[in-house]
Amino acid sequence: MTTSLLAKEYPIDKIFSNDYAFSIPNVQRPYSWTEENTEVLLDDLLEFIDNSSTNFIDEMNPYFLGSIVLIKEDGPDSQVLDGQQRLTTLTILLAVLKNLLPEKANEIKGFLYEEGNSLRGTPDRFRLTLRDRDADFFREFIQADGGIDKLSTNMKFDNDSQKQIVTNTLLLKERLSNISQEERTQLATYLS
Repeated sequence: MTTSLLAKEYPIDKIFSNDYAFSIPNVQRPYSWTEENTEVLLDDLLEFIDNSSTNFIDEMNPYFLGSIVLIKEDGPDSQVLDGQQRLTTLTILLAVLKNLLPEKANEIKGFLYEEGNSLRGTPDRFRLTLRDRDADFFREFIQADGGIDKLSTNMKFDNDSQKQIVTNTLLLKERLSNISQEERTQLATYLS
């Protein structure tokens, strides 16, 4: 059996496309990014866009988000060995932007899941599936349409991972609600 290592740089629109269906193996640690980690990512992105020498998104330099290590055979199925904290937080960020930018919701939705096709008998396929313990929770409250509107700080959680998912989602929603619609749109455009 030959194993090969391949390293490439990809933009987010390639990562969150039909080319990848990420899954977090159960042996990986649960989602654990804190509010501080989440705020650093958001602040870095907003600062990078704000300090860019151009206002044209397509002329901005790329922002390096770090590496993702995968086990990937032919096809989109990809097991995440490293990078799940960033992938999960980026998914949350995109879901919050979809929630706060209803006029762009259909465009952003494509980064969260591939819509199924009833004629072909294919269901919706989410771009990221968390560990078994958190997968359904993440789909219902983050990735699915209207899920973020169901979140509250009074929810009951099965584990700390679910609590962090909700805490970070509400943090991003609050922070992004306090910037202009133009800035939110600019962030969504830059990420895409």
